[in-house]
Amino acid sequence: MRGGYLLVGVSDDGKILGCDPKKVTEVLASSLQNITPPVSVRTSVVDVGGRKVFVIEVPRSKTLCSIGGVAYIRVGSGIRSLSIQEIVMLSSELGTVTWDEFPAVDISNIREEYVEWFFSAMKEARGREIPREEWNRYLRSARAIKGSKLTNAGVLFFTDAQEFLPHSGGRIIRMENDRPVWSKEFSGPVWKVIDEMYAELMSQVGSVEVVSGTRRKKLPEYPPRAIREAIINAFAHRNYAIPADVRVFIYPDRLVIRNPGGLMPGVDLNDPEHVPRNPHLCGLLYDSGYIEKYGYGVRMIRSECKKHGLVDVEFRSSANRFEVVFKKASAKMLDEIDRKIIEFLSIPRRSGEIAEYVGLSKPSVLRRLKKLESLGLVMSVGNGSQRRYSLNR
Repeated sequence: MRGGYLLVGVSDDGKILGCDPKKVTEVLASSLQNITPPVSVRTSVVDVGGRKVFVIEVPRSKTLCSIGGVAYIRVGSGIRSLSIQEIVMLSSELGTVTWDEFPAVDISNIREEYVEWFFSAMKEARGREIPREEWNRYLRSARAIKGSKLTNAGVLFFTDAQEFLPHSGGRIIRMENDRPVWSKEFSGPVWKVIDEMYAELMSQVGSVEVVSGTRRKKLPEYPPRAIREAIINAFAHRNYAIPADVRVFIYPDRLVIRNPGGLMPGVDLNDPEHVPRNPHLCGLLYDSGYIEKYGYGVRMIRSECKKHGLVDVEFRSSANRFEVVFKKASAKMLDEIDRKIIEFLSIPRRSGEIAEYVGLSKPSVLRRLKKLESLGLVMSVGNGSQRRYSLNR
């Protein structure tokens, strides 16, 4: 899957033994014929101290490859065949199968109250009202139903999903000294889990009290919109073939939202595009108002953290895990100059007056005023040379 290099003529302990390039070429050609789908490799021969080393460059693959219908994985210095569960998990991770479209359980397991909630939510979020007699047809077109079965997407949305997909729920864990001291699990259809986890999380993280002059103002520890978006993304884009739930860790100095499954192939965090692992689940989440714009989640989270001013965000992706880490940026709390600005704004002031008072350049003061505005401490009135800044009482 990840590609790499094979060196023929080098022992396991790194000694150069050499080889016969002609014989290696013959064996390689024969071996490649047995691989499905076909693999195109590059070869070269390197002379090391008079001995020939045959180098085989294997490209990164977008699909699983098998020999005689069996896929293998390297474990240490050996190899073993992949189980069916591992093949499904890796195929889902690569995006070669859409797990959420697989028929899963009999349609008789659908919960009518969840169906009613969905169409009510779609009407409110999208302004679309589907007649009740068309509900079944719509769910089939949305790939929530296939034949007489609910698909995995349908199970997640229209049943108490953990009865059929035990690891599809979520968990919040409070950590102290890197040890769990409290936890709570959440179950039900995916939209209900998202709502309940978000509500519980925001009640747990609390607020920060900022003192400005004689006035105290409470600000949320973390930006609410960014937190909600990260939770939605965790359920929308996770790999459900991996037997683990979505977990949120509350540390004293950070918040970590973790979901099973890394980034889809080709997705760049610096220029994120929407490449859905679960396109039909994402479609249902969009219909019901949870996803507003495909491919916008990462940008929105970054933007909300920047506006919030008290939190930095980091995205971490590994082979089978993705994390959004919100870090309290205590250095970005109000410093002495910020407090001087606030004290000076007992009456409305121009930015030039403020700059002269605190001894900074006007651009520097404008940046600080923008931060104080984003925190809700300062407000501005007017435009251009007439703009005045004052306390947001």
